[in-house]
Amino acid sequence: MMMSAEELRQRATDLRLKRATAGDELLAAIEADVSEYRAVRDAHPRQIPPDYLVARLPLMGWLIYEATWNAVQRVQPAYEFLGGEREAASRAAAGLIARVAEAARALPWPEFAPRALGALRAQALAASKRDTQAGYDEAWLHHHEVSEKHNDFVQSHAGEESRAPYLLALDEVLLQLALAETGTACRTAERVVGRWSEGLDEASWTGEDEEYWIARMFRELTDGIKIGERALDVAAKIDREYGFVSQVDEHRLAMHTSYQNPGIMTARAVLLALAMSAEMERMGRLMPDETPWDVARTDLLGRFVKAYRSIEKDVLNDADEPQPPKFEHLRSIIQIRLNLALLAPGYPLPSRWTFVPCLALDPLDDAAVEAMSTWLSEAGDGGRQRGDANVIGSATMPAFITSVEACRALLASPAYAVAHQEVTGGYRDWRRRWFVLDRHAAETGRRERVEKRLGPLDDAS
Repeated sequence: MMMSAEELRQRATDLRLKRATAGDELLAAIEADVSEYRAVRDAHPRQIPPDYLVARLPLMGWLIYEATWNAVQRVQPAYEFLGGEREAASRAAAGLIARVAEAARALPWPEFAPRALGALRAQALAASKRDTQAGYDEAWLHHHEVSEKHNDFVQSHAGEESRAPYLLALDEVLLQLALAETGTACRTAERVVGRWSEGLDEASWTGEDEEYWIARMFRELTDGIKIGERALDVAAKIDREYGFVSQVDEHRLAMHTSYQNPGIMTARAVLLALAMSAEMERMGRLMPDETPWDVARTDLLGRFVKAYRSIEKDVLNDADEPQPPKFEHLRSIIQIRLNLALLAPGYPLPSRWTFVPCLALDPLDDAAVEAMSTWLSEAGDGGRQRGDANVIGSATMPAFITSVEACRALLASPAYAVAHQEVTGGYRDWRRRWFVLDRHAAETGRRERVEKRLGPLDDAS
């Protein structure tokens, strides 16, 4: 017997509030219900589901969304190389996600269960967490699939006033789909650029592989930026027409932080693409629209600033009172500002946030770099180092390192360039002095591998 609307609602709520864990019993219940839904459609083919399924389908979509999000958080990075119980648990969670995603694909009238698209998002995230080339390829297939389905669902409801709740639901789920797609682009770059010395799939990379990966990552980052910007536009529309909420329920998904998460990922993607732009130019590659590289870099900086400003928007509670940012968002914004300071030294970027002194430093010159590096390296409230410097603090890919240095010369503010005769060398110097900000700093032999890659390019290829 299929789950009632109330049972679907309760199960989804329990997962959202972490009172339950997605497992085999829930998976079997979802698969059984989807089979029953399909039997109803096959027995009585119709464009619109019967009323009792109209009530259930959105809730089933929410349950599928929550179940796969619950499971994806149990998939550990690079899990195929972990061995033992951690690998087994990750594989089990990834397998559960894959089965729920198949149930989502099998749903009849899927446009009435918009949040079920979250299962395909989770499948992409789990694939990217394999941290292998095959995993990244699989992730992008899922991203493209879910994008096409989302567009189809929007078209199926367009022009029908009574379908407004479904269109809102599709807008809200798009924020999560975009976050995942932009995140995959960034994750690929983080893995490849930061793990070049160790290899991918236990392969030994050489200079011959660099052009392939730079071109691939730049293309994926460009796509990620576009979907991230679309998400920010959709967030603005939701904010304007409906407002955000403090708690996810069956009716609403977009929370008060809906600007910050896509803003952070979009800003990161822009900075990664910007860091690779000099190498793309050296390789003789063109922007997709054949924009000259000097114009493209200026455009990327403008798009970065737009994404950055969305991160610093006030997060309001239901009483329209501004709330302090989560620590993770504060750390991200300092990482982002540090990244820009290293790529475009002296760039003016005043911050609206005053929660830590290093945010008050503007322009982003050497003093700002040192202050932000210090803040990240210090112990936080839990006694652990606050953070690393993300990709730019962990790079061992020679082409990326030389591209960053070339960007420093191309993007340095006039005042900074006048004050510094040698603009390019500052990045390698900073990497050596702030090795503690390498996200893999604690690994045996990491410093030696980093030093090798920071040496002359001829010695690091």
